Amino acid sequence: MIANGKLAEGVQLLCLIDKAADACRYLQTYGEWNRAVWLAKVRLSPAEGSDVLKRWAEHLCSPQVNQKSKAILVLLSLGCFYKVGEMLHSMRYFDRAALFIEACLKSGVMEAAFLDFARLLRSLGLREGAALWASRAGSAGEQLMEELFQGEEEF
Repeated sequence: MIANGKLAEGVQLLCLIDKAADACRYLQTYGEWNRAVWLAKVRLSPAEGSDVLKRWAEHLCSPQVNQKSKAILVLLSLGCFYKVGEMLHSMRYFDRAALFIEACLKSGVMEAAFLDFARLLRSLGLREGAALWASRAGSAGEQLMEELFQGEEEF
């Protein structure tokens, strides 16, 4: 149906058979970004919807679209604070990047991200990397650091 130029009908059919994520991908492929985002927000799980919104942010950053300020708002709504800091810096908004990163550090957002990354590295068996990121998590990472090096004291 979609291949025959009937995008709207194809999207409706996909939604009827619980394939809304596929419908969003088709909408994005055909440049119907606003419809894809709307559909993602009303029909998809938060995780699936987040994927659609992240692809939209990437699209907004493309040279053809060049709407990085809008992409930043999308990423902020998703809680992608590290990516927002990177984008502000890459756009040469050094003052905004510094102030944003400082606000994230003061609110504990970055420490939480560092701690989650350290836990991920630990689950992959990468103890040294986990220790590095746990140390950057401040007091929140202290317990993980103790867990990482708990067995070494016995030798």
